[in-house]
Amino acid sequence: MNPQSMTGYGRGIAGNIKVEARSINHKNLDIQIKLPSFLYQYENEIRKLVKSRFQRGHIEISIAKPESDIVKIKINKPLAMEYYNALVSIKNELSLQGEIDINVLASYRDIFCLEEEAKIEELNGAVEAALRDLEKMRIEEGRNLVDDIAVRIQILSRYMNDIEKRRNEIIVDTKQRLYERLKEFLGDIIIDESRLIQEAAILIERADITEEIVRVKSHLNYAMEVLGSGDTIGKKMDFLVQELRREINTAGSKTNDVEIVNNVIEMKHEIEKIKEQIQNLQ
Repeated sequence: MNPQSMTGYGRGIAGNIKVEARSINHKNLDIQIKLPSFLYQYENEIRKLVKSRFQRGHIEISIAKPESDIVKIKINKPLAMEYYNALVSIKNELSLQGEIDINVLASYRDIFCLEEEAKIEELNGAVEAALRDLEKMRIEEGRNLVDDIAVRIQILSRYMNDIEKRRNEIIVDTKQRLYERLKEFLGDIIIDESRLIQEAAILIERADITEEIVRVKSHLNYAMEVLGSGDTIGKKMDFLVQELRREINTAGSKTNDVEIVNNVIEMKHEIEKIKEQIQNLQ
């Protein structure tokens, strides 16, 4: 399965049947079908066709009313009689006012249907063509989204490599900086080397972001795997983005190093862009 965007448009024509399919973002699969009353009985069939192709998105299927002199409509008379008898029974039992006329029966759309079987085949053909067209557009747009997200993940990886490099430099420099500060305050007093190492370790531990670096790298690697899985990836990627943002925020709050903080800011900016793109993925 190819990754898909949730936005797209498709159109299908078969004989005198014209179908349009539109899709926009939605957290689940939401299907809305608009069709002439004499096609009402085929709504569930059309819904199944949509479900067989798509997993997420608000999808609207619109079927235009064919010209009346080309499509012949028949009435399911036994069903119409059942409706009429049931309405008469309720009216008499409840002593209701009003007439049960043709206007009342016409509101029951399932008593109308296509007369010719060939027209049913045309309906299925037009719906299938519209859904194929829609799917093609969603796949093409989904491919563009995935490519853009992959580039941004690579950018995040570069920023994280810079943060890791700077973190290693900080570990090396912390002892020397602490020693220099103590010499400044203590003057010629001899500094206990073991105590200096202990204090340096405490400072490093308080600002250490090793765990965050490891987790961010793991999330980025997994994100690339998800993008290449060809599956329904929108929800997985959304979860990964939340985790990335949490780890990066934690890393930024634990350090006061200007270089690391600047990289964190840039990473948060890229993550917001990724999140916007993910909202469009199935």
